Amino acid sequence: MDNTFFFDMDNAVGYAIGHAAARLKIGLRRVFVAAGHDVTPEQWVVLYRLYESQGLTQCGLGERTVKDKTTITRILDRLEGKGLVARRRDAADRRSQRIFLTPAGAALVEALVPLVRRYAAEAFADVPPDDRRTLARILGNIETRLDAMLEPKDLP
Repeated sequence: MDNTFFFDMDNAVGYAIGHAAARLKIGLRRVFVAAGHDVTPEQWVVLYRLYESQGLTQCGLGERTVKDKTTITRILDRLEGKGLVARRRDAADRRSQRIFLTPAGAALVEALVPLVRRYAAEAFADVPPDDRRTLARILGNIETRLDAMLEPKDLP
């Protein structure tokens, strides 16, 4: 192999983060299905954010869940089709839609929270609480840096 193009993927922090996140999502999906809930981890995040803040705009919801416009639209289409969310035109801006949980959506969130808590407790059982806090802080620092990298640079 030409060392000019060598990259140690197995020890790359970004790869490790992505790999762990993918495995967490796979496991959470299995937990939901085993409990009889046809919801994906991506849908769960959207439902939970709406539970926290009813009436977010579609754009605001995308920002809160780190989902692009196409992805959030697809997720909302599916959730609306299941009767879990409702879109309503914003009275102040007719071009914008506000998203609300239906009673069934709120009930689903309330049923999923204990499952998520149990799954997280099991998944992180071998990680001491101090390490969890450190990991959360480090990931927050990485996100802050990435946000700063996305800001427009001042032109000379």
